[in-house]
Amino acid sequence: MKKTAKYSKACQILTFPHQLQEQLYSELNRLGWYWQAGKKEWERDNTPAKAATKLVRVRVWAAKESVEDAAELFLESAEGNGLRLIEKSAPYPCRPPNQLESRIYLTFEDINNSDEL
Repeated sequence: MKKTAKYSKACQILTFPHQLQEQLYSELNRLGWYWQAGKKEWERDNTPAKAATKLVRVRVWAAKESVEDAAELFLESAEGNGLRLIEKSAPYPCRPPNQLESRIYLTFEDINNSDEL
């Protein structure tokens, strides 16, 4: 395992048997600790959690000539699996050096759980 600042400081906070760094990070997150990359510190936050969104948001990123087709393929698959499209953006071109690529944003709701929305 890499001895990064994130990992070293995680080990100082919590003694937890783990094979992978992500296991330690997941346990810290479960206990209310979050990595602040700008400060290079783990911080504890006891703010009560808000209800999770009932929406599914997807960014489709592909070559500009195929992004529409890729979005349609994903849309058909999502609708076939119980999601209803709420919003589809126009293609957004990427800035250089990725100017030959575009993004489309899709927002769905789960029709199986729409009564909870």
